[in-house]
Amino acid sequence: MSFRLELRKVSYRHGENTILDSVDLTVPEGGVAIVGGRSGCGKSTLLELCAGLTRPQSGAVLWDGDDITVMSRYELYGRRRSIGYVFQGYALISNHSAFDNIALPLKCGGDDLGSETIEKRVRALMGELDIGRGIEKRFPEALSVAQLKCVAVARALVNEPAFLILDEPFSGIDPVTAKMIAGVLRKRWMGGGMGILMATHALGVWPELAAQRFMLGGGRLEPAATAFARVRDLKHDRRYDHDDAR
Repeated sequence: MSFRLELRKVSYRHGENTILDSVDLTVPEGGVAIVGGRSGCGKSTLLELCAGLTRPQSGAVLWDGDDITVMSRYELYGRRRSIGYVFQGYALISNHSAFDNIALPLKCGGDDLGSETIEKRVRALMGELDIGRGIEKRFPEALSVAQLKCVAVARALVNEPAFLILDEPFSGIDPVTAKMIAGVLRKRWMGGGMGILMATHALGVWPELAAQRFMLGGGRLEPAATAFARVRDLKHDRRYDHDDAR
């Protein structure tokens, strides 16, 4: 199982607003990239471009060296089965139970899996993410935010993807649930070499030093260390400018 993601000079605009301006990003096989930034800075758009859900105005998005921006919808659909996606707004199907939402990728994946195999995989993930049998028949409207998040993560993982994209997986949930989800993700990453791209305000959620950490702002994606150093320098200059004015 392998998957390499690469963005080359990707730009995206919404009207007069530049969301991404010639952005480069590489997530190698089994790599982890974490993207932070203010709300509304374009993190979700970046993830949608990486997943082929949105096409850039310019630049290339490569999956294992193949540019998906020139693929047909049919080609893209077949290749997207390698990716799991957790939407910020969950994107669960309202008239499907929690169990059926998790099982959906297995039922629609075209592998003709038997019901026993599907149930075994779904229940295994429900156990990992503490999704009790008491809620498996509930519809999304009856679930808490933490439960919705766990079901969304389980659905993204059930197909055993080579690459996982997560949009704010820890927002709005309690620290215990956030720690549990992070633990499940790390276990999958360490055990199978699954690559991960995550947008989150909690850049330190992934303890491994090997993880790439970026900040997105003003259409630019840059290493978090560079962005933080520039902010420190700016605060330092402003402080001394203020002292000089006095």
